[in-house]
Amino acid sequence: MSKKKTATIYDVASAVGVSPSTVSRAFSNPARVSTDTAERIFAAARDLGFRTSGAAYASSDKATRVLCLVVADISNPTFAAMYKGFHKAAHEHGYAVVIANSDESGALEAHTLRRVLPDVDGVALAASRLTPAAILQVEKSKPLVLMNRYLDGHTCVVPDTNGGITAVCRELAERGHKDVMYLSGPEMSWANAMRWRALQDQCAATSLQLTRTKFLSPDLVGGADAARIWNRGRTSAVVAYNDLMAFGFVRQARRLGASIPDDVSVIGVDDSVICHMADPELSSLSTGSFDIGYKAAMSLIWQAANHTRRERSTIVVPMEFKIRGSIASRGSEKE
Repeated sequence: MSKKKTATIYDVASAVGVSPSTVSRAFSNPARVSTDTAERIFAAARDLGFRTSGAAYASSDKATRVLCLVVADISNPTFAAMYKGFHKAAHEHGYAVVIANSDESGALEAHTLRRVLPDVDGVALAASRLTPAAILQVEKSKPLVLMNRYLDGHTCVVPDTNGGITAVCRELAERGHKDVMYLSGPEMSWANAMRWRALQDQCAATSLQLTRTKFLSPDLVGGADAARIWNRGRTSAVVAYNDLMAFGFVRQARRLGASIPDDVSVIGVDDSVICHMADPELSSLSTGSFDIGYKAAMSLIWQAANHTRRERSTIVVPMEFKIRGSIASRGSEKE
């Protein structure tokens, strides 16, 4: 009996009627593919048994009982919460944790991993900027979990972005808002792509007009740049890629003469400590960062203990919309 042929990217492309490059984009940067096309690609991939990753990792000669957590920006408070959850699970099971900062750079992330992989039992990549091919190479060497990024064929722990954005759009629509601007984060960020896609879908569902800024740095400077863009075509509400950008937006918008929330309602993402430093306090979507970190560490520990990969799965953590003083009603709803 002949061995069943392994499905390839070309098989998926042929089944859907698109090019192989479109299939590749659907998995690596889904914001560049329409929702309908992406769904058809993922369905065909499942039916054909297509996977983007290969065989189980090659276990190291000696266990170190050390896990590595690589974060995109160590100055971002959300990664501190993620680290706390990750460390708690590791400590409970007798593992130490090494944390590394990629500074939003895929090249630095790859360099760091080359140095640390021989000395750890598993790796968690938080908001990784690596290409799918580079991630596959890591997983061939050691147990791997992706956090805040989905890549088919790998274990991923991600927030329920669509559920969270749905709550935001409904709240804004109920308060009489008509238009929203998305303060976009980095171009290579999977989370940024997913937030933008969810906003497109949910703004359409709630009759909100949606615009976006260009890709910006996910920090205070990026938030200030976003405020200058917003000032050239003001909307009644903005949703920022994260809390740092929202905070930077508020400071710069005030310098431009805007009142928060009377002139513009501001919403961040992450529900980090910086929300309580703002005046008024920032409304924000909690991404469940602590839970994401905890669940990612537990997956790595399981893989390391069993010298195999957990059944490839996506672990979804609920998002919660925390409404604070940075939102106001508009028009007749304001009275």
